[in-house]
Amino acid sequence: MQPQVTPAVGGGAAPGRPARPSADLARHELRAARVLPLLCAAALATLMCAVPAVFSLGLDLAAGSVLLQLAAVLTALAVAFALDDPAAATTTACPSPWWLRRSVRLAVVLPALAAFWLLDVLLVRQAVTAELRPAFPTADLSVEALALTLVAVALGLAGLRFTVGQGGGLVAAGLLVIVVALTFLPQEAAFFATPDDGAQWDGAAARWRATAAVALIAAALLLPRPPGRRR
Repeated sequence: MQPQVTPAVGGGAAPGRPARPSADLARHELRAARVLPLLCAAALATLMCAVPAVFSLGLDLAAGSVLLQLAAVLTALAVAFALDDPAAATTTACPSPWWLRRSVRLAVVLPALAAFWLLDVLLVRQAVTAELRPAFPTADLSVEALALTLVAVALGLAGLRFTVGQGGGLVAAGLLVIVVALTFLPQEAAFFATPDDGAQWDGAAARWRATAAVALIAAALLLPRPPGRRR
């Protein structure tokens, strides 16, 4: 008698081809993400930063800083759409835990946006007058962009509790409201300043560092907690 061979059940990986669940999950999350608004916001920020460099406008420190601050806001708006998932209502039974899917989504999106930000910084530095480039506050502006990004992530994770995977527009609107509100703060509590302001710039940089820390803690607390099911 010949031994019976039981076929594999569940569509396992082909012989000699190891399964790569992490790569498959990354591809799935990338397909599920709303990539168009994310790319449009990031591309608009880069285009805005490229104009002074292309036309050799010779920006001063204040103008260059304001330009990168605007780019940071646009990048954060791009992040607002990173956690959107139009198919969320049909993936509640997904075998991968909710926190892992959101983590993989962020691990795919954030490095791409970081590359856009690096390009923005290089373009603006190129547009700044040569003798002022060594004094350009790249590190402080990058912390500001990081803080805005983390705020967008925290708002996005919170927004998933009130929407069915498509709250990016609400998150972006909320982020814009926060940014506008910050611009009207008095000087002693200002978040947006220019390097020429001296002590005010240093104070704003310290506040952005604190904001980044708080937003990171908030995102870390929200990530492991999947939103409740809607009936």
